[in-house]
Amino acid sequence: MSSSDPESSAPGLFLVGGVVKSRLTEQDVHVVRDHIASLLQVQNLVILIGSGASFHLGSPQTRNLDNSAVQALVEAASESLDETDTDLLSALNPENDGDLENLLNGLQLAASLAEQTGLSEVTLGNEKEIRSFTKAQIEQLKGKINVAFAHACQLPAPDCDLADPLEAHRQFLSRIVRSRRANLPRPKLFTTNYDLVLERALDKLGYPYIDGFSGTVERCLNLAYYGLDFHRVETTSQQVVARADSALYLHKIHGSLNWKPRVSGGTGVTTLEVVQVPEGSASIEEPVLIYPTAAKEGNSLSYPYSDLMRLLSDAVQQNDTAVVTVGYGFGDPHINRILLQSLAINPAINVLAVDPYAILDQQPLLQAVLDEDLVGKTLSAGGIETKDTPLASLAAGDDSRIAVLTGTAGEFVHMVDLLPESGLDLQMSAPAAVMNLIESLENFASVKKQEDTSDDD
Repeated sequence: MSSSDPESSAPGLFLVGGVVKSRLTEQDVHVVRDHIASLLQVQNLVILIGSGASFHLGSPQTRNLDNSAVQALVEAASESLDETDTDLLSALNPENDGDLENLLNGLQLAASLAEQTGLSEVTLGNEKEIRSFTKAQIEQLKGKINVAFAHACQLPAPDCDLADPLEAHRQFLSRIVRSRRANLPRPKLFTTNYDLVLERALDKLGYPYIDGFSGTVERCLNLAYYGLDFHRVETTSQQVVARADSALYLHKIHGSLNWKPRVSGGTGVTTLEVVQVPEGSASIEEPVLIYPTAAKEGNSLSYPYSDLMRLLSDAVQQNDTAVVTVGYGFGDPHINRILLQSLAINPAINVLAVDPYAILDQQPLLQAVLDEDLVGKTLSAGGIETKDTPLASLAAGDDSRIAVLTGTAGEFVHMVDLLPESGLDLQMSAPAAVMNLIESLENFASVKKQEDTSDDD
């Protein structure tokens, strides 16, 4: 985080209680590092990960999408829009303003209107052009966009050009887990993301984790498993030796690409049970996902989301708690209420929100980074104009329990560098290192055998 060229890098700002504590220069970057290190040692550590943590892997944008971009998203999923689809898309988005959430909301409302009124068609448009669409046509476009969105969440994206796409996630998880004292409770990870990036990174590291599923051949959601833990035992006596290292809890509060509802084999009826399936094979018609629509708050009240949200609520109300949000833009009211309520009733909680873009535009950020006198002041006192976003409001609050990290340093791949070193060589995971050692020994044995055979001849 060098400050040699702040105009090109704009490393970022660290605020606590609305006051700038660090511009992340070489002289004061230790302020944010020390703060993060202290948070990782609290009794109850809660990590909330949003889509911003996967942008470098090609996580789909839901905003700044015009109609042509929506069409490209659909075509990338091997689908296509017919003439009716494009007409409906234009009717719902005449300004071509490109917000996927608004578009899905419009489709959902149009379909609901047709069903509620019993109309065979719904008329959409303005005084210049009016067209009627059937409920089936509306559902067709909605289904195609849902398929496209789910497909776009299969990360890393095919066009991701990173040599090691999951390196930042492995470093993040390892530093979070291995920097905590061994006697502290396991970290609890909550994510709104549907992708399997966290699971892949954990598997690569060889870390055990509890994701609320039981079983092996058929894995079924069983939230009672969040009450379990991992311990090492002596193989002969089966007596507990110690608690296993590097374990954590993973909660996917908006569902996952590899979840689907169980269908009864005898009746064909869809049950409330949720099972895991290979990525990409979950039914789009019956997804276990909360899509980015206005209905997502209502959907969060149904099973299994309601139970997962309850676990989040319970986690943030414990004594000596730290909540670290990474890539979460505070755009979900049902999650925000839980976090704000915990701040209101739990004096023993600290929150660190990490986001690179949600607080300041580029020019005000550059202005702030270059202002040496800004440290110790609020952004408003320094004449810095913030965005009109939930995170900007959070950053301006005078609650000393709330800290915010923004700017380039708030990007996931850079934020990882501010975490305490884990002492683990992350260029190669432990299981991979063992496999390479075995392979090397086998190769050596093979060569030795050939040499011995040659000497005998």
